Amino acid sequence: MSDRILVALPDGRWLALDRATFAAALTAGAELMTAPEPAAAPTAPLFVDAAEMARLTDTAASWWESAARDLDCPSVFVGRVRRFKVSDCLAWLESVQERAVDGRALKCGAAPRARA
Repeated sequence: MSDRILVALPDGRWLALDRATFAAALTAGAELMTAPEPAAAPTAPLFVDAAEMARLTDTAASWWESAARDLDCPSVFVGRVRRFKVSDCLAWLESVQERAVDGRALKCGAAPRARA
């Protein structure tokens, strides 16, 4: 019996390594192929109320409530309470943004109706 370790290669060839060489190759491979860092958890909560959307965007909470009620701002109801998914709302806000020919942001194209 041999004290060599056989390693099959993808192309059908074989490597025959003594234990010390095999251990050194494993160590070198582990150093070269370090595991990637796990992705960081999102810092913003998935669903927030109008007050939190207002804080995040420096607007009024009533603007977000009106935008969800009168426009197509994405929101969901949890029971009787309206909630906003931060990522969807920010994407929606970007999509209704009016821009100049050169791409500069001019103003928000969404304007909820004023309540009388």
